[in-house]
Amino acid sequence: MNKGFAIFAFSLALTACASSPQQVKLQPQVEVNSRLAKQPAVNLTISDNRPSPSLGTRGGVYGGSNHITPARSLSDSIYPVASKALTELGARMNASSPFPVDLRLEVEQLSYTVDENSTLPLQVELKAAIRAVANKNGRSFSGRYESSKLHKFVTSPSEEKNEEVINDVLSTTLNRVFNDPKLLTFMEQ
Repeated sequence: MNKGFAIFAFSLALTACASSPQQVKLQPQVEVNSRLAKQPAVNLTISDNRPSPSLGTRGGVYGGSNHITPARSLSDSIYPVASKALTELGARMNASSPFPVDLRLEVEQLSYTVDENSTLPLQVELKAAIRAVANKNGRSFSGRYESSKLHKFVTSPSEEKNEEVINDVLSTTLNRVFNDPKLLTFMEQ
């Protein structure tokens, strides 16, 4: 057996088995495609309704201890991005109004799942689900927005790569929220 290949295989095995926990910086991006004509007043809240602060584990032999967690709470990570998106849509954030829109974004899922049955490439499935609940003047709207992505890696992904793929699925889901014509129509009524 080639000595260089043996060293490569050994280091690859160590990388796959001895994955340490990671804290990822959530920095989703939202691009709005329209503008609200009536500029409603909006009060925004974010809630993390997931059963655990962990997004998942990196897999391997130490799968029970190599969790991926957000560096900040989901609420603290999503609020500024959601607030900016609403402002770009034309909403007046936390403005005084007799009939404001109370918009609550409930994070129901943000998960990172390694397929333990695959060897190489390593398969990681990412899922995000957010429920938007809006109330205005006795009326209500509820919509659920989901995204999932499958990624394949030759080696265990770095913290930076995991940040990239997690932010990507979260961004996709938030873009679905803030570009939903039904939600935008409800906010303008």
